[in-house]
Amino acid sequence: MRAKFEKLFILVFVCCITLLSAQEQSIIGVVLDESQPLPGATIKIKGSSKTTTTDVDGKFIISDVKTGQYHLQISYIGYETKDTDVDLVSGQTKDLGTVNLSQKHKSIDEVIVTGTLKNTEARALNLQKNAINISNVIASDGIGKLPDRNAAETVQRVQGVSIERDQGEGRFVSLRGLPPFWASTTINGNRLPTAEEETTSRATAFDFFPTELISYVHVNKSFTPDMEADGIGGGVNFITKTPPMKPELKITLGSGYNAKADKGVYNLGLLYGGRTKDKKFGYLFNVAHFTRNWSTDNFEARRSGDEGVFRLELRDYNGVRKTTGINTAFEYVLSPKTTFYLKGMYGTLADDETHYKHRIRFDKFNAADNTVRVELQNIHNKLITELTSVSLGAVHNLNKGKIDWDLSYYDNRFKYGNIPDKQNNSYYVIKYTQSGVGINPNYISDHGNGPRAYWQADGGKLDYKNTDALFGFYSDPNFKMDASKMKFTDLEFYKVFVDEKDKIVATFNHEINASDKLTLKYGFKYRDKERNARFSDIFYNWNNASAPYLSDFGQFITTQPNGTKYLSEMNAHIGNTFGPVLSTTGMNQFWFQNQGNLKINPADSESLEFNKALGRNFDVFEKHADAYGMGTYKVNDQMTILGGIRLSNTNTKVRGYNVVDNVLTPVENTKNYLAVLPMLHIKYALNDKTNLRFAATRTFSRPNFGDLTPGGTYIEADYKFIGGNPNLNPTYSLNFDLMGEYYFSNVGILSGGVFYKSITDPIFQDSFIGTYNGNSGVQFSAPNNGKAAWLSGIELGINRRFDFLPGFLQYFGTQLNATFMNSEMEKPSGRKVKLPYQAKELYNIQIFFEKKGFNARLAYNYKGKYAVEYAEEDINDSYYGKYSSLDFGTSYQFTKYLLLYADVNNILNKPLIYHFGKDETRPEQVEYYGVRCNLGIKLNF
Repeated sequence: MRAKFEKLFILVFVCCITLLSAQEQSIIGVVLDESQPLPGATIKIKGSSKTTTTDVDGKFIISDVKTGQYHLQISYIGYETKDTDVDLVSGQTKDLGTVNLSQKHKSIDEVIVTGTLKNTEARALNLQKNAINISNVIASDGIGKLPDRNAAETVQRVQGVSIERDQGEGRFVSLRGLPPFWASTTINGNRLPTAEEETTSRATAFDFFPTELISYVHVNKSFTPDMEADGIGGGVNFITKTPPMKPELKITLGSGYNAKADKGVYNLGLLYGGRTKDKKFGYLFNVAHFTRNWSTDNFEARRSGDEGVFRLELRDYNGVRKTTGINTAFEYVLSPKTTFYLKGMYGTLADDETHYKHRIRFDKFNAADNTVRVELQNIHNKLITELTSVSLGAVHNLNKGKIDWDLSYYDNRFKYGNIPDKQNNSYYVIKYTQSGVGINPNYISDHGNGPRAYWQADGGKLDYKNTDALFGFYSDPNFKMDASKMKFTDLEFYKVFVDEKDKIVATFNHEINASDKLTLKYGFKYRDKERNARFSDIFYNWNNASAPYLSDFGQFITTQPNGTKYLSEMNAHIGNTFGPVLSTTGMNQFWFQNQGNLKINPADSESLEFNKALGRNFDVFEKHADAYGMGTYKVNDQMTILGGIRLSNTNTKVRGYNVVDNVLTPVENTKNYLAVLPMLHIKYALNDKTNLRFAATRTFSRPNFGDLTPGGTYIEADYKFIGGNPNLNPTYSLNFDLMGEYYFSNVGILSGGVFYKSITDPIFQDSFIGTYNGNSGVQFSAPNNGKAAWLSGIELGINRRFDFLPGFLQYFGTQLNATFMNSEMEKPSGRKVKLPYQAKELYNIQIFFEKKGFNARLAYNYKGKYAVEYAEEDINDSYYGKYSSLDFGTSYQFTKYLLLYADVNNILNKPLIYHFGKDETRPEQVEYYGVRCNLGIKLNF
């Protein structure tokens, strides 16, 4: 096999040399707006069918041009069209150098300084207009005008796109209401390896990636064969910044405030780039750092298969989150037609978190004296995600075409910091218990599964809309947890380590201009992936007969930070019951001073050495080999047709563990499959401003890594057993899209379309209630392939300036979009449900004001509820509740070099809610994040 690959690469290399040696006449150049490149500009030779567009760096080439005199027309939405004459002689590559375009202006009052929103939208809309596939584009300056701080938050403003959050910040990207792992999220065209604490899906968590590193975002609703097509919902491609055509230095300094944490937020950005005098060597150094204090209040209800709550958890988080992103890029122009590049990227998120968890154990109700057990968990951890990548590649413009290739390496890992020490780095928990706490017996019922508290929807006292009833379960209204009664229970080291490497990602593309009307393209892609996941959950008990009380560690205890303000958004006063807790320093010192008094409890510990946690310890070895061929035919000036096919072969080997006759036994499973993915795109331009698009494509999604594990894990505290299924089939989708677009001459768009997806073998979390190790009411959860499913929807959007209105109103504008969806899937049991993660509606509403150097934008986002996991009855389904947010961003450009900005995020402070059943009357999790604001300056030289 290796010899075959070597012969293939030698053949490709020889072809490249042969093609590069050919003589031809070509016209090249760069289209700019002052210093900024204009991607998607149309360059047309008048009187000829030869037409091309600029790439993301504003560069263009027209190849295979005969000698003679030509008249070029360069056009761009929102800009004056420019004409230029070219005299081409034999064997010449005519370099036009820099071609500068000027914005259209209606009056002297509309002169806009460099970097305005209108300029940004023009670049994005030109790329979108000229694309053959259905897509949306956001440019870097537009990202900077929005109050978003990471890559995931950037795309939430696009129609059909939503995000999932962690601690109030965007993390995962979802398209058209489908699961994040059904979206192909890439950087520079390559899907990134994934590493995250609890998520074992293929969805990349983008909260580690700052927006300052991004040049463009392409949201692809339909794929062409030259794109990786493992995304049923579509794909989001983040393009990092490249060396500028002119010297550039940008500095960003900012500071802000998190109201809930009552502490500061700080950010710093630096971009330095340019080119040598001869323009042959380009360089870019781009660094962004963001430090923010944060706080989250949360309560969670735990159930065990019925509607009753056996444990209520009151969670109070405080932390410091640091994000650092580094992007370096180098280019060398070997000749006017050949450019080599080298890119390096590093991104990290470090979250230093202190967490106090109070647990009310309704299942430990003692009817004799009407008491329950209350537990306190003191938690300190540092969660670290790190991504490192390097890419080497080149673009070779040839006679009648071009070749590009890329070799990349990616490493993404998740780990805990050195808490309590380097040897035991973990999610570190110290627990205490106070028994005999008086409880109101009216909250407790026993329907055969033991004592439970019930939601008002089930005839009980717990009422999410009435905080006095929700948190009024203590019989003593003045109850406060007592350190002298809080007895040490155990100490826990919860350990997770995930490392996923794409050891090599090799890409080769060859584009051939067969004629002025026909372009052919083929290519290959190969990926060698390895993913290692290690997990253990070790419990230590006190070694002596009598464990100590919390009050015995007086030098380590403190008042819970912000404890009395806990869930202040709900006007709750349950925080007044919180007693002393271990300080962050005290938690760390606890292990050092007491480890001699502690011993491991094998019965409760989860690790391979105890034949447990089998589902969390596994390795994946995966190889992807893709090949594609496609042709683009320009029927006439109005119609363009693209057709082709992509073949994607996946070989997955999973190694894990099972217990056979009480012996830990390694197991291995291999699965190989070939995805055949035909694709057709038709673009019809009714006129220069109006496009009709149609796409019929087949795409797929590989099973999530965690779904493939051959083992299973029983979580005794939650009465859950979570397992995997290594024989899962990939999910396929046949997609039909129809979209119409109208581009306003003053930079804007009106669009609308419909889509339909016919899905086979959808993967979902199958859930049922059973018995495990003699414990009844255990919720079993494992992935399974469902029967055929479908998804349909409508997308509508408008981006419009009000410059047709009189006076002050002409400086306003709006961006509105909405997506309405419906779906159906049949579980193996025959129950018909909607697709997991599929919401019925998504809304994005933005109102903006722009006059000269001043910009202001108010942005509202809404996503309807959706099911995360289905059981066999509605009451046991788990839903992610409807969520809405309102953000505000404003800036003023004092001079060409100085800009002042301010952002306010999460103005509405709506809670994130998970709930059981279709409404919020049985909440599973309710979480508040607070309002955040940021103020800073940007210097651009």
